[in-house]
Amino acid sequence: MKFSFIKCKTPTRIAPAATVKLRNKPENLLNMTIDRLDRIEEILAQTTALAQANAAENASLRSSVGELSSSVGELSSSVGELSSTVNSLVQIVEVHQQNFEVSQRNFEVIMSEIRGLRTESQRILEHLFGREENRE
Repeated sequence: MKFSFIKCKTPTRIAPAATVKLRNKPENLLNMTIDRLDRIEEILAQTTALAQANAAENASLRSSVGELSSSVGELSSSVGELSSTVNSLVQIVEVHQQNFEVSQRNFEVIMSEIRGLRTESQRILEHLFGREENRE
């Protein structure tokens, strides 16, 4: 490929001084300042809207925290009551266990005495009626 360049008869160049003069014109500065102020006002409006939304959210969160705190207090009280109830039930079970053990020992004593009475009554019957009559 072959490139060809077109040559201009008079070269065009922008002088650096001309660009500086354009930037420093009072109209351009005023427009730039107004644009910047508009952007700042827009940012302030957005920030204000966000701050108001955050304030509303904070109020809602404070209310929720208050409700949670109240609920935690109620739960703590309930746990205390449940703990007391469980302790009472454990004491009742212990008393019933002790009573059962006493009843079991009494039952074993009674059964032993019944066996003794049975053996003694058999001896008395054998003594009174003899062994032969008792076997029939």
